[in-house]
Amino acid sequence: MAKKKNKQTYECIVFIVEGDADELIIRKLIDYYKQHGWKPTQSIQIKNVHGFPTEHRINQKLTEITQINSDKNVKFTTVCCEFDTDVFTIKQQFDEPNWNKIEETLKNQYGLDQFCLVRASSSIEDWMLDDLDGLLKALKLSPKTKPQGTTGQEKVSSLFRRRNIKYDRAKRKDLIGTYIKNLDIERIHDSRKKELSSLEKALGIAQNLK
Repeated sequence: MAKKKNKQTYECIVFIVEGDADELIIRKLIDYYKQHGWKPTQSIQIKNVHGFPTEHRINQKLTEITQINSDKNVKFTTVCCEFDTDVFTIKQQFDEPNWNKIEETLKNQYGLDQFCLVRASSSIEDWMLDDLDGLLKALKLSPKTKPQGTTGQEKVSSLFRRRNIKYDRAKRKDLIGTYIKNLDIERIHDSRKKELSSLEKALGIAQNLK
């Protein structure tokens, strides 16, 4: 009788993000961490759920990864959920989930090592506006141009409208990526250290960025 082969272990870090703008920023952030000495041995998966990362959506993406790699022992070393906080504060669409309970459930179900959150306050567009100079330059607008609106999303949308471009944060990666790729991620990072602290601790990169 032939011996069963031991399954290869597939270790991965998973980022669950809200939309295309979020995905583009997180990808730039990962590159920034690598430039500062982060050398992950695990595979990095960025999963865009095109909406708030509910427990159901997180489960869907982790199950998807497990099924795709069914011939391996999948090990989730870190799962990070990124989301805008305006859904709880400005928009007040719903109450914030019990993340401690979700973390406990995910650890029991998938055996993940670490679970962390990146709370983009109040939205990922506010992060983009941390490098307003870079965004104006990418859009070929005057450095004196003032964004219009009260929320980050309204302000960013107003700048894109000046170039006759409809800003769609959720499903226009091919279009908005042309402009987001030119943002200064170091400036954004330095403006959002508090919001990124849990992630950087989980990734073991915090000491490289002091």
